[in-house]
Amino acid sequence: MSEHVAPGGNEAPASEPTEQAVPATVRERLSPVVMEIYAAGDFHRVDMRTIAREAGMSFRTIYRYFGDKESLLFYFIQYWLSGLYPAALKPLDGDGDLHSKLLGVLRLHFEFYEKNPNIGRIIFMTVPLERWMRDPSYAQRELMLRMLNAIKDAQQQGAVRHDLDSRLILDMFNAIFNRAFLMWEYRRRSYSLVAQAEPMLSVLWSGVASNKGPAKAPASTSTKTAAKNSLTRKTSAA
Repeated sequence: MSEHVAPGGNEAPASEPTEQAVPATVRERLSPVVMEIYAAGDFHRVDMRTIAREAGMSFRTIYRYFGDKESLLFYFIQYWLSGLYPAALKPLDGDGDLHSKLLGVLRLHFEFYEKNPNIGRIIFMTVPLERWMRDPSYAQRELMLRMLNAIKDAQQQGAVRHDLDSRLILDMFNAIFNRAFLMWEYRRRSYSLVAQAEPMLSVLWSGVASNKGPAKAPASTSTKTAAKNSLTRKTSAA
């Protein structure tokens, strides 16, 4: 039977499962099973009946709350990441420089994935990105907006190159997570992931740091006109 069709055709699943809608008993029972199965296997080979069997729950119960294996996984990714956010936002608070803020955010992420490698495996290796990008859990909008604002502030202060799009800097920063985790897994976790934060950020920082002063606001029309008139008078006098 297709996982997208309700048993008997009568029971409609919740379209967007929320932490409030899913009973805590169901969530806590499924969480370790979902994590273990998705971290160890191919996303496309996982099926909800296997999850139901391993969790000792009925297929109907799981279907009632999630509907399909994609919604099930994305729900639990959001649930697991509650252990990372909003803690990862704390370095962005206060008046510190951007380098310190980015390093703090990077360290918190690496600490989390070093302690929870199966979550990292699921996020960076198992999830089909094309599908996940269409799910609200992918965006992490609050974190991204706060980081963009921090980057823009640093550009205005002259600490970061203002000839670069702030989104490009953010994309480069986010790319560190993916590559760092993949190589850590490939190398059998033979070193500290957290210890990679500072040298990795230093490489990025050397490319975006500015030696110039704060970004200057564009000259107003009246200022430009005055300067032009002054130049004309000087030329005439000569």
